[in-house]
Amino acid sequence: MTSEIPNRRFDGITVPAIVDELAAGRPVEIVWRNEIGGVTFSIDAGAEYVKYGPAHAEFEPDPEFERLGWVSAFVAAPRPIDHGTDRAGNRWLRTVGIPATSAVLGGWRERPEVVVPELGRALRRFHDTVPVEGCRWEWSIPDRLAYRDLPEDALGPWPDLDPVVCHGDACNPNFLLDASGRCVGYVDLGRLGVGDRWADLAPALLSLGWNYGDGWRPALLAGYGIAPDPAKQDFYTRLWNAE
Repeated sequence: MTSEIPNRRFDGITVPAIVDELAAGRPVEIVWRNEIGGVTFSIDAGAEYVKYGPAHAEFEPDPEFERLGWVSAFVAAPRPIDHGTDRAGNRWLRTVGIPATSAVLGGWRERPEVVVPELGRALRRFHDTVPVEGCRWEWSIPDRLAYRDLPEDALGPWPDLDPVVCHGDACNPNFLLDASGRCVGYVDLGRLGVGDRWADLAPALLSLGWNYGDGWRPALLAGYGIAPDPAKQDFYTRLWNAE
């Protein structure tokens, strides 16, 4: 049996049987809903989280489970517990919770002067801390073009590579903040891999306009500690949008 959640933002969503089973009587709450029909559930006030959704290239629990297990040795990322597929054919991934709030929730959208520079600093900490050596995944230009069946020259000449381990989805909601506004965790790391630092910076900058309004890009770059690079930003923005 599924249980209904009384939250108008999530009308029509019920707790799947597998999430009820994993909760084992503990309270369940919806905390996020994405564009592909996936829902993230909090169990026991954030002690655990379950990402649940249909089979889709944007949600592959097996590789995300492996990436989380590896990267959590270096930065604060959700520690994976288990994952699987339910009887309906939907996928799920359960992790240990991080006691923090998404950078776009809890009133943080109204405080961009605090949040945006920290987003830059947090992304820089991620890039400086997670070692390229030993990372067995890539988030490379050819792989990303191939993912969309695009030819290698689809976006024009490729910029020189400045390799780091990329978050893979460095949009603002995937950074978790404590009560003071410091980033204390990173989530949605299913596409983590070696790529150029601007492959992360471009979507991070792009998402600022959606979440905080215009004019905040210089603050994120200042927090990161890098000068603008219009050519790389343009290339990796177009690559992001192509995906």
